[in-house]
Amino acid sequence: MNHFTHFAIFFMGIFCSICVIFFTKNYSGVDKTKFSLPSENFLQVRDDYQVRKFLDSSEHPETADVVGQKNEALSIVKIAEEFKKDGKEDKALKLFEHAIALAPKHPEILTKYGEFLEHSQRDVVKADQMYFQALIVNPKHDAALQNRRRTANIVDSLDQEILTELDKKRDALSQIHESSAALRRAKKEAYFQHIYHSVGIEGNTMSLSQTRTILETRMAVAGKSIDEHNEILGLDSALKFINASLVNRVLGHVDPVEGGVLRTTQVYVGGHIPPGPGDLQILMSRFEQWLNSPQTVALHPVKLAALAHYKLVHIHPFADGNGRTSRLLMNTILMRAGYPPAIIAKQQRLQYYNALQTANEGDVRPFVRFIAECTGRTLDLYLWATGSLTPQIPLMTDQEDGGMVLKVEPESEGSGENRIKDDG
Repeated sequence: MNHFTHFAIFFMGIFCSICVIFFTKNYSGVDKTKFSLPSENFLQVRDDYQVRKFLDSSEHPETADVVGQKNEALSIVKIAEEFKKDGKEDKALKLFEHAIALAPKHPEILTKYGEFLEHSQRDVVKADQMYFQALIVNPKHDAALQNRRRTANIVDSLDQEILTELDKKRDALSQIHESSAALRRAKKEAYFQHIYHSVGIEGNTMSLSQTRTILETRMAVAGKSIDEHNEILGLDSALKFINASLVNRVLGHVDPVEGGVLRTTQVYVGGHIPPGPGDLQILMSRFEQWLNSPQTVALHPVKLAALAHYKLVHIHPFADGNGRTSRLLMNTILMRAGYPPAIIAKQQRLQYYNALQTANEGDVRPFVRFIAECTGRTLDLYLWATGSLTPQIPLMTDQEDGGMVLKVEPESEGSGENRIKDDG
């Protein structure tokens, strides 16, 4: 799609451009009009030994406190089911949520909660997720198996409908001529938004207006650290890097020693312990092979982008910048397929990390859905800003730095053009 070429060739940039080069090599010749859904096993992108490690950990002797929590959670589930029978579904929901908080890996509680979500809340997608998680813990759980036989195909169909709708929006956006002034303004604002949110997810405290000032003037913002400035400038450099320079790394705004180099120490990311440094070379080689495989290239681009993002951030190959690098790769894949770069809002940080954690536990589908949701919202923003989507919606409302809202207003009387107004 030509109107994205000024930021296309979005690449791994600062840390990992080599992955995009290998991907570009094989993806360019594929018919992108034909995509197939991966099998359930293929969506399980973690290595088998990691799944076994997770299952084996559940067999370790439990402390008295853990046993007590599980028993309490089971008692709460029984009370919740009584509330459900009495028609008090709001109270039942709160009790189920409390039980899950106490025993998040208990297959019986997960299954009961899933049944409540499916039949009382009519949320078959979340219910299927609960059944799936129950089967990760106990693959032979009868009720979870029976429930998944009923919900799996329904959820697959719903997921496919979402991807089909995204393709329709992408195609609608491709019909807008690149000379459109409204489109140019929308892309410029989306560029600022993308950098602001991407570094913000990692903890950067710059506001949107400060981010815009740095990018437009290259002047420092008082009271902000050099690292925060460099995160913004480094991501800007990566986004603007040209195709002829893909073989090089952008090291101007990162640590000159560690930038683009596989880490040599163990790191810890919340509850996730990434692979040790001794495993990184082979894991990155496997990741490259996965990117190049025909089965991978045949995936729908949104699903492929999400899986590539997850797999790279799960390996966590660098000492810093893994999240930004993974999002760069994700958006490279999206833009090669005609999508705009997806914006993951910093206000969605918790949802983003929860979806990654769920993927670490064995079910990557919620993360794929989350990326699809972000992609759809970004498409809506472009279509809204160019007058191609009604009803009109605000662009990235509820900003942390003053509630910046974009509005479309007539440029002048008799003009069909739109202008984007910053109320922030």
